[in-house]
Amino acid sequence: MLKAYKYTKIIAIIMPILLAVICLVLVVRNDNQASMPIPMNLTFTGEFSYDGENWYPYNEDSDMSALDGDVTVKGHFDVDISEEAILNFYCNHIGVSMYVNGEQVYMDAPTEIKNYGIDLMPSMCGKRWAQILCPEITVEDEVEFHFINYHKYGNKEAYKELLSTCLLAPLDKTVLEAYLKPYINPFEIMGTVLLIVGIMLLGASAYAATLRSRMANRLFKIGIMILFVGGYTVLDMMMVYFTDALLVMRTYGGQLCLMLGVYFGGIIVCDAIKEKHKKVAEMVIGVSGIINMLIVAVVISGKVLLYDTRIVWECSQCIVSLMLIILCLLELKKEKKKRMELITYVLIHTAILLDFIGVGYHMYYSGICFKVASVIMLLIILLRGAKQVVMDHQASVKNKKMKAELENSRITVMLSQIQPHFLYNSLTSVMDLCDRNPKHAKAAIADFADYLRGNLSSLKTENLISFGTELEHIEKYLRLEKLRFQDELEVVYDIQARDFMLPALSVQPLVENAVKHGVGQKIGGGTVTIHTTETENEYIICVTDDGVGFTEGEYADDGGTHVGIENIKKRLDMMINARLEMESKKGIGTKACIFIPKRRDETCIS
Repeated sequence: MLKAYKYTKIIAIIMPILLAVICLVLVVRNDNQASMPIPMNLTFTGEFSYDGENWYPYNEDSDMSALDGDVTVKGHFDVDISEEAILNFYCNHIGVSMYVNGEQVYMDAPTEIKNYGIDLMPSMCGKRWAQILCPEITVEDEVEFHFINYHKYGNKEAYKELLSTCLLAPLDKTVLEAYLKPYINPFEIMGTVLLIVGIMLLGASAYAATLRSRMANRLFKIGIMILFVGGYTVLDMMMVYFTDALLVMRTYGGQLCLMLGVYFGGIIVCDAIKEKHKKVAEMVIGVSGIINMLIVAVVISGKVLLYDTRIVWECSQCIVSLMLIILCLLELKKEKKKRMELITYVLIHTAILLDFIGVGYHMYYSGICFKVASVIMLLIILLRGAKQVVMDHQASVKNKKMKAELENSRITVMLSQIQPHFLYNSLTSVMDLCDRNPKHAKAAIADFADYLRGNLSSLKTENLISFGTELEHIEKYLRLEKLRFQDELEVVYDIQARDFMLPALSVQPLVENAVKHGVGQKIGGGTVTIHTTETENEYIICVTDDGVGFTEGEYADDGGTHVGIENIKKRLDMMINARLEMESKKGIGTKACIFIPKRRDETCIS
C-alpha cells in the first residue's frame, strides 16, 4: 500500500513539473522571437471564375468553395511588393499556381523557395505554408491564382483560406513560426502533454499488470488512445516545420493517429457497457475496425489517396459515434456507479461528431472539439484510474496478508484436531476393542490413521475440497468418538446436498464442539445431527446437538472453543465469502450453520 501511494505521489509531482517545463520552454521561445519582424498581411481583391467565362466579384466575404471545383482568381494586392520579397500563404490540401501579368511565378512547390521560370514540382497534398520569392509586384499588376482541388471534395474554405493568409515576411522561417505561435502554442502544449501522459499511462498499465489489477487492460487502452490523440494534435500543428520530404509523413501520420485515436476511443466505451448493449457496441467497433483496415489497404495499394478516403471514414465514424452515444445513454439508466465514466464517453463521441460536421472550424483549429474533449476525458479517467490502481494495490497487500492468515489458520485448525486427550482416548478405546472385537478394532485403527492423514493433508493444501471429502473425515471422527461414548452418542445424517466446495476442516470442528461441549457434557448423552440443503442462492450446512448448550458469556469465556470458532469464521469469509451463524440455549442444545453462496454458474434459475 505504501508503494502504491509512493508511485501516486511521484506521478503527482512529476506531472506538474513536466507541464511547467514545457510551458516555460515555449514561453522562452516566444520571448526570444518577440523582437523578430512581424509579417505584413496582404489583402487581395478581384474576381473569380469556375469556367473561365463567368466572372464574379471577389472579396473576403465572397462565397468561393473548393467543393465547387477548380477556380481561377485574378486581381490585385493592396500594397506594393518589392523584388525578392517572400510571399507566404497557407495551402490546405489544394494545388496552386501563381501568375503576375501572365507570367508564371509559382506552381505546386510547397515549402520550397522557387524563382519564377523554374520547372515545377509534382503536387504535394496536405496542410502546408508555401513561400515564394516574388518579382516586384505593384498594386497595378494583375495577379492570377489557379486553384486545384485534387481530391474533388474536402475543406470547402481552402481557396479563401489561401487568399486570406497572404503574408510578406523575411526568408527566415522563424519569423513565420513566431507569427503563428499564438495559434499553434496551445495545441503544441496540449499535444506534448497528451504524448507524455499517454506514455505514463502505458507505464501505469504495466505496473497495474504486475499487481494483476483489472485496471491494467483499461489503462493500456486509454494510454494508447491518448498517445494517438497527442500525436495527431502535434502533427496537425506542424505545417510550418516540415519540408517537402516529410510532408507526406506528417499528413499520413496525422491521419492515421486520428483514425487510431478515435478507434480506441470506441474500444474504451465497450468496456463500460454490459450485457446486450455490450454485444452491439463490440459489433459496431468491429465494423469500424474493418473499415479502417480496408481504407489503409486501399491507400497502400496506391489506387486512392488517403485524403480521398476521409469522407468514407468520417461518415462511417459518425454512425459509430452516434450509436455509441445512444448505447452509453441507455446504459446510464442501469449503471449509476459508472455515471461519470459514461458521461465522459458521451462527451468524447459528441465532440467527434461536432468536428466531423464542421462545427467551430478554423484553419488552425481542426478537430478542436475532439482534442479538448480528449484532455477533459484524460483528466477524469486518469483520476479514476489512479484511484483504482491504489485500491488494487491495497487489495493486493490485503490478499497477501489474508494468505498468511489463512496459512496460520490452517495450521491452528489442524493442530486443534490432534489434541493429546483425543489421541489418548481413541487409542484407549481401540486397545479395549482389540480384546472384545479384533475385527472392529482393525477398522477403528484404519479410521484413526485416515483421520490423522486427513488432518495432515489439510496443512498442505490451500485449495478448497469437496463437501464429500469433508463428510468422510467427519464420519471417521464420529466413529472414533462412538467407541468412547457408545450408546450415549447418536449421530443422524440428513444429507440433501453434497456437490459443493469448502475449506478443509470447516465442518469437522463444529461436529467436535457438538460432541465435546454438547452431548459429551450431558448426563446420558444425546444426538448430533448433520444436515445439508440447497437453496436458489446458497448451500447450507447445519450441525445440531441436543446437549447442555451455553450462554453467550460462557462461549466467550471459553478461550479454546471461542478462538476455534472465530478461526473457522475467518477462513470461511476469506476463502468463499461464507458465513457461520451459531445459536444455543442453556439446557436445550446448540445449532451451528454455515451458509455458502453459490458461484454465478451454480445459481439456480427459477
